Parts: sequence; structure tokens; C-alpha cells
Amino acid sequence: MILLQYFEPETQNWQQIDFSTLPQQLSADARVWINLNDANADELQQVLQHFAITPTMAEDFSRQRHPPKLETQADYSLLILRGYADADFSEYASSAQVNLLYSHNVLISMIKCHNPHLLQQLTPQLIAGHRNTVADWVKQLTLNVAASYLEKLIAFEDELSELEDNMLHRGNDEQMALMMRYRSVLRKINRNLAYQKDIFADALYEENSPLLQQFGRPVVRDFYEKFERLHSMTDMYYDQLSDLVSGYMSTSSHQINDRMKVLTMISSIFIPLTFVAGIYGMNFEYMPELTWPAAYFSVLALMAGGGVAALFWFKHKGWW
Repeated sequence: MILLQYFEPETQNWQQIDFSTLPQQLSADARVWINLNDANADELQQVLQHFAITPTMAEDFSRQRHPPKLETQADYSLLILRGYADADFSEYASSAQVNLLYSHNVLISMIKCHNPHLLQQLTPQLIAGHRNTVADWVKQLTLNVAASYLEKLIAFEDELSELEDNMLHRGNDEQMALMMRYRSVLRKINRNLAYQKDIFADALYEENSPLLQQFGRPVVRDFYEKFERLHSMTDMYYDQLSDLVSGYMSTSSHQINDRMKVLTMISSIFIPLTFVAGIYGMNFEYMPELTWPAAYFSVLALMAGGGVAALFWFKHKGWW
């Protein structure tokens, strides 16, 4: 289904109209927003052909999943962004895919998001009697995409601090598994943020960048700084989690080494004693020591002395 909102310059009002009634030539003051969230493939192609979108740009816009990118051809620009739609970083279902195809007075949007609250934020707002500009819509949607990450990252900072305290005092394998999941999610969203940061970074250094012409350098710089800050935060949190994982592994290895040291000392004491007991447990008929009156107590004393001597040796070496 194609949802089309048309701003009539004469009445200064927004109205929802059928796509078939859209004027072929739009006036300079007209505004059109076409929502293709629930459109099928045929309706999507109908809209793209109506506005004479180039095949390569139409193909990228039509894809359900596409890395963030910016492309400009003729009168239209294609901006693909990804927002964060999950409640936290413990699980990663999928990103909110924001596909925007826009010109001076036309915005074609296709947004796939499983989070209803975020989907509402990523929907252009129509104000009665107000002539919304396409540039303002795109700007607001870009800021909302950045905000979808920032909100979760700020909340995650406190959770990470609590997790760090727990790992230092009473770390366990369950918390270790949670940290590994956090690292996996942060690595995925870090790639999305890197793509989006590079889009605006490249625009700042291009003399004839379409983004600079559409929004101006201060706005594009603001976009870049927001995504660069988010990218840096995910890098920092990922490094902190990596340090916690390494610290937990080092602590676990140290504990295992201590246990192995105890087992080694016990084995070093009892293996010689077992050897002696094994010798005198053999059923040979002629064993001279069997006829000695003090043989039993002498062997016990020898075995006890050997065990005590081994303990003193370990103590001298500082093993316990």
C-alpha cells in the first residue's frame, strides 16, 4: 500500500491522496511524502518509475538490507541509514533500516523497524498549516537515527560499571557469557556507525558535496560529530569489555594454577609412598624385611619422614 501525503500550496494544508491523482509536474511550493513501508514490489516499482529514478539507485533503495550509504544522481539523493531498534545490547535482532530517496520537494521513505516506538520516531511529522521542507525531514530522521544509539549507550554505561564491579568481586561464567554477547552486539553496531560516520566525514571534505549544498556545513558537521562520538563510545565500551574478559581469564588461569600446584604437591608426596607400599605389597616368598621385628614401624617412619621432608622442601621453595 502506498501512503501519499501532499501539501497543497494554495490551501496550505496536508492531505492524503491516491498516488494515481498525484500531478505529473509538481509546483515549486508543493511538498510530497510517499511512505512505502507497507508497499509491495509492484507498487514500489510504480513509484520509482513515476519519478524516473535511475536503475542502480532504485535497486539500492528497494533492498531490505543495505549498508549505510549516500548516493546522488540527477535531482535525487539516496540516503540509507541504520538505527538501533533493540531494547539493550544483550541481544541483537536486526537494525532499523531507513531508506530515504529525496529531492527538493519529494521524500520517498521505506523504513523497516520491529520497534514500534522507534518506528514512530523515524516517521516524518506533518504539521497542519506548516510547510515542512524535505531537508528538515531528512535532518530530523538522521538525528533520530543517532539518538536511537545514544539512548542505549548512555544506559549501558551504568550497566557496564555494575558489571565491572561484579566481575572484580564475584565473577562467574554466566557474567562471562553476558560480556561475550555484549561484545558481539557492540561489534555489529560499531560497523554500522563506522559506515554512517564516513558518509558525513566524506561530505565535509568534498567541495561540491550534495549534503553540504542541501544542509550546509554546520549541519553536516553536527551529523558527523554525533556519529563519530557514538562510534568512539562503542569502541571504548568494547575495549572495556575486552579488558574484563581478559582479566577474568587471567584470574581463572591463576586459580587453576593454584589448584594444580596443590595437586602437584599432594602427588609429589604420595607417589613415593605408593611406590614403597607397592613394593612391600608384592607376594614374594623371600623378602628379608618381612622377618624383621621392627620392619613395619621402620617403613612407616621412613614414609612419614619422606612426606614431612617433602613438605619442608615445598615450604623452602615458597610453594605454599
